[in-house]
Amino acid sequence: MVCGGRVRIHPLVLAILALAFSSAPAFGCKCFPPPPDIRNARELAELAADGSDAIFEGRVERIELKWAFLEAKAGDLISVDVEHSPPVMQVSFDVARSYRGAQQKNVRIRTGVGGGDCGFKFEVGKQYLVYAFAGKSGQLATGICSGTARLEESKANLSYMRGEPIVPESVGREIPVAEGQLWGRVVRAGFDFANGQVLLLRVGIESFVPSGEADLASDGSFCADGVIAGKYHLVFMNGAEGSPTSFAFFPGVVESSQAGTVEVKSGQANSELVFTVPPQPTFSVSGTVHASPKSALPAACKVALMSTNPLSFALTYAQDVAPDGSFDFQQVLPGTYWAVVAIDSDDGSNWLTRKAQVEVDATVANLSLELIAK
Repeated sequence: MVCGGRVRIHPLVLAILALAFSSAPAFGCKCFPPPPDIRNARELAELAADGSDAIFEGRVERIELKWAFLEAKAGDLISVDVEHSPPVMQVSFDVARSYRGAQQKNVRIRTGVGGGDCGFKFEVGKQYLVYAFAGKSGQLATGICSGTARLEESKANLSYMRGEPIVPESVGREIPVAEGQLWGRVVRAGFDFANGQVLLLRVGIESFVPSGEADLASDGSFCADGVIAGKYHLVFMNGAEGSPTSFAFFPGVVESSQAGTVEVKSGQANSELVFTVPPQPTFSVSGTVHASPKSALPAACKVALMSTNPLSFALTYAQDVAPDGSFDFQQVLPGTYWAVVAIDSDDGSNWLTRKAQVEVDATVANLSLELIAK
């Protein structure tokens, strides 16, 4: 089997969140190239160092997802403006050598979740040269545009920070990123794969944003080149964006606790994976949004259902609310969801919603959700 192309880094979950919570093209990231007067590796290393409040070598000990939306309990009031408090990854390091601003043995920094917000995807147990900056609160943060990289990919920058000569052999990434090939076939009788995709969730990253996506052919086969070596959970999802009708983990289970892992090795292609997707029932979820104090609902009002399972955040539904406040999701997969109201306009900063938890294992009717003016 010949692969059709490299795996694409796809901000699927953030796109769904943007659909549910905001009309703005949030989570965009663009790294600007070095100034034209930067002529060599030493000057590039100087540029990275000059713009950093902290520089250190360290090993990742722990990665945690921090998000006000998740930390809120059922019944709590939360903002409908996702940009007000976006999700971030908190990364704990065991510092081996500090060059600036990180004098403690253990340091915590923040970065984005990936998928377009400039977040750097750290891995537990790996060693990095970190360039960080201090925000208004003093919290250190970093991203993909900072110069932060694995130690083996930072030879020129390490030589500069250590006061050593930068020899030609140390310029650039002397050790290329280890990549392999992933291919297989999704199997389900009588299934139309037109809206199907396989998502790659890299084990150890802890971010809910998929590390990649493999397209499906009409027969359910998929193939991806350029997959970074490591272990992955594979997820099959089918259905239009914002309304999935099938969601399963490899090798063919619906519970994330039973999901198997697939290891991608550098320079190798795995044996063909057979991903058997089980049939799954769906149920309707309907109800009404109430504005408080009693008033008309704002324009561009939506309801979002989001899986409470961190490995299943792509299992998200979003739907416009009718003028009378009613909503009706016709096909929702079984599971436990957070239900919230969202406003897809600039008025979002003026409203709060009460976070609700919904168990979908049968038809859900008369779900009552609140939208409260600040």
